[in-house]
Amino acid sequence: MTVLFGDFEDFAHLDLHLLAAADAHEQAQIRLDRARISARTQNTLPEYHPDDIAAARSGSWRLLRCDELGDEQPERPGGRLYLLAFEGLVRYIEVGMVEGRKLAALRDRVRRHEHAAEIHQCFLFDAWASQSCTTDEAAGQWEVRVLQRLNTLVKGNRVRRVHREYFYGVPSHMAMNAIELERPEVDGAPRHPGVVYQA
Repeated sequence: MTVLFGDFEDFAHLDLHLLAAADAHEQAQIRLDRARISARTQNTLPEYHPDDIAAARSGSWRLLRCDELGDEQPERPGGRLYLLAFEGLVRYIEVGMVEGRKLAALRDRVRRHEHAAEIHQCFLFDAWASQSCTTDEAAGQWEVRVLQRLNTLVKGNRVRRVHREYFYGVPSHMAMNAIELERPEVDGAPRHPGVVYQA
């Protein structure tokens, strides 16, 4: 790997207009995918460009923080589900939930996951977070159902689950499909993006 992993820039508090736009994020993801595929065919380690890593991470944080364009949610129950995809020496996804409606809670949780990934020479590649559910319990039920659905994939040697929420070999689009399939099964889950339920 040509990238030296040290302390990454913190995008959790950077002004939103300074974060990578959707097209820059997507182009960086394409170049990173190509580097990974090329390395795999040559049986070498990927050579990721630092600018592409920064654009992937920055664009992921823009996706997570897009709610900040609206009003800050009050501190009360109504957790969120999130999906994080990491790239690096290994690829993996993490599905979890955070309690409460405050965006700071989501930021703190993702920063902890990002720090843990960095220790293992991985970086945030893509991210998604739901609108607030009506209650923390609804977000928890949604998380459980999604994890159960993803657990059904852990039968062959291509998919591996580590701990409760980490999956190797599951593409993020497949995890997103599981999230969307379970959304209507949970009372209190936001019915579609852009809707914030008032408890």
